[in-house]
Amino acid sequence: MTDEHKKPLVMQVVGYANTGKTTLLAKLIPLLEQEGMRVGVIKHDGGHDFEIDQPGKDTWRYREAGASLVAITSQTKTAWIEQRPVPLAALIDRMGQAGVELVLVEGFKREAYPKLLLIREAEHRELLPELTNVAGIVHWRDEVYADLPHFFIDDASGLAAFIRKLR
Repeated sequence: MTDEHKKPLVMQVVGYANTGKTTLLAKLIPLLEQEGMRVGVIKHDGGHDFEIDQPGKDTWRYREAGASLVAITSQTKTAWIEQRPVPLAALIDRMGQAGVELVLVEGFKREAYPKLLLIREAEHRELLPELTNVAGIVHWRDEVYADLPHFFIDDASGLAAFIRKLR
C-alpha cells in the first residue's frame, strides 16, 4: 500500500477520569459524520489489559495458539487483534489509509497532537501546564482559561464547528 493517502486531522481529548471524555466524543461523532466528515476514534486503555475477544471463540483460539495478528471480518465490520502495542502514530496512519479525515483520540496525554482538555473540578486545571499543544478547554463551570478557546461540556455543536475549522 502506498503512502499517498491524505493525513487525517488529529484531535486528542484528554483529562482526568470521569470528566466526560467518552460522553463528549459520543456526542461529537454523529455531528461530524452528519457533516460528511469520516471520523475514526482511538481509545487509550491507560494500563489495563483490555480484552475484546471471547474465550473459546475461534479468534481467541488462534491467539492462544500463538498468532501475532488475528483479523475477523463480516459483511458489516472488521476487527484486528494484535499481540503487541501499536504506537499512536501508526494507528493514526492506518486510519488515514482507510480514508478517515478526522481521528479523535481519547487519552495519550503525553503525545503532541492538538488537545481538548476537559476540566470538571478546579483542581483539574493543574493538568494544563503539563500538556503540550492544548487547542482548547472543555469545562463544567463558567471560567476563563487564558487565551484558549473554551466550551461548556454540553456545547458539542460549538466544539464540532471548532474542529471543522481546524481542517
